[in-house]
Amino acid sequence: MALREKARLTLDLTRYQDQILDISGYFKGRVGDTDDYLPVYITSNSLPVDMRGWKYEYGGVDSQGYAHKHIYPVEANDRNDQIALGRVTLHFDERTFNVPGHWQQFFVRFIGRDGQTVSTVDMDFDVIDDQFFAHVGNAGRDYIEEFEQILKQVTDEGNTIKGKLDDAGETYSKEFNDWLTKYKQSLSDAMAEVNDPKDGLFARYNSLLLMTQQIQETLKQAQFHDRAWQFSDVPTMQSYAALAANDLAITKGWDNYDDGHGAVWQIRVKHKDETPDGTNVIALSNGMVAERNASMVTADSLEDLLYGYEITIVHNQADYPEPKVMYYEYAIGTEPNGLGSGPSGFGQTNTKLVPCMATYPDANTIKVRLPRNFYLDDAPNFESSAGAWYVHDGYKTIKVSLGNVNAQLALTGEDKGKSALAGGSGYFSKPTSPTDLRAIYIDEHTQRLEWRN
Repeated sequence: MALREKARLTLDLTRYQDQILDISGYFKGRVGDTDDYLPVYITSNSLPVDMRGWKYEYGGVDSQGYAHKHIYPVEANDRNDQIALGRVTLHFDERTFNVPGHWQQFFVRFIGRDGQTVSTVDMDFDVIDDQFFAHVGNAGRDYIEEFEQILKQVTDEGNTIKGKLDDAGETYSKEFNDWLTKYKQSLSDAMAEVNDPKDGLFARYNSLLLMTQQIQETLKQAQFHDRAWQFSDVPTMQSYAALAANDLAITKGWDNYDDGHGAVWQIRVKHKDETPDGTNVIALSNGMVAERNASMVTADSLEDLLYGYEITIVHNQADYPEPKVMYYEYAIGTEPNGLGSGPSGFGQTNTKLVPCMATYPDANTIKVRLPRNFYLDDAPNFESSAGAWYVHDGYKTIKVSLGNVNAQLALTGEDKGKSALAGGSGYFSKPTSPTDLRAIYIDEHTQRLEWRN
């Protein structure tokens, strides 16, 4: 590749047809060149063209019949280039002039910033010595004539199609209206079939839905609760890792299997921010909790639950007094950590009037029966100052008042009373393991537990 100093070819994008430029002094292509380039000055009507953002495409068919097509952005990276004034250099890469001889066709096309072709220059040249001629304008005329022919063909074809559509329009419209009428009638017939009160699809659907609900209810009634776990005491239940949500657990006692504090527990997931109270809700080692289910009691254990704790008092009043029972905690003198160390400082807390039932073996003795959970491990003692009997167990106290009593006669029965749990009924003392325990669904919120056999 050789370039004469300060040589630049002027190309006018609006140049007249059939002009031939002798560019032998501007460009000399040689086989094997790796970067051929042609410095040009681009004008339009002899005025410089701002080539920023433009592209140029070149290609054609060489002497061996191989097609070439290359596209590059117009750049001003050579000496003396000024892209804003149309002074640029066109580069032809190493894949262009691979073989010598006469090119069958060669063109350079300039593409504007909007992507549209602005001008195409056809060149006719041989890769020989120093002569290189460009015939400017021929390609432009050929492209315009070809475009006009294609445009005419498209226009004629469009007119033909439009005529056919116009002719068929009325026929299609009539056929469509007929089809629409038939469709509406078919739809009306189908809706009548669906809504038929006897054999319609809607009636059949309701019948099937009712049948499904009956089957579901039957399946619910037939379900077994196959995970009723048995434990001797609460600590054993707490440490059993296999317990899962919705399981049912039965403890025979609280600390021991025969202490009379058995219960039924529903296993569930611990609620967010929940703190188990240790009495009605027990924390398990596996992260679950066991919630006391007081509704799960059998008929033979219900009375034992409500009146399973018995206090016997020998009062010697020769009467049948009506008892009044109070329960309270942390009375003065019973605080574990010293006087005034209860939750409220001085004075009793958690005071309750306890429901009770009385039986009278004779006119001088009364048996007061209380719910089992109030059991205290102590015998009743009469206190003359209060005229009542007291049962103490740590910080817990039960007071039994029999009204106005003769204190001297009451003291004669001291050391004859007792406080004990009733035994022998239900799983609250020594339960029997169930062999056929079933949960019967009453509704979506309620179940009934049946212990058969």
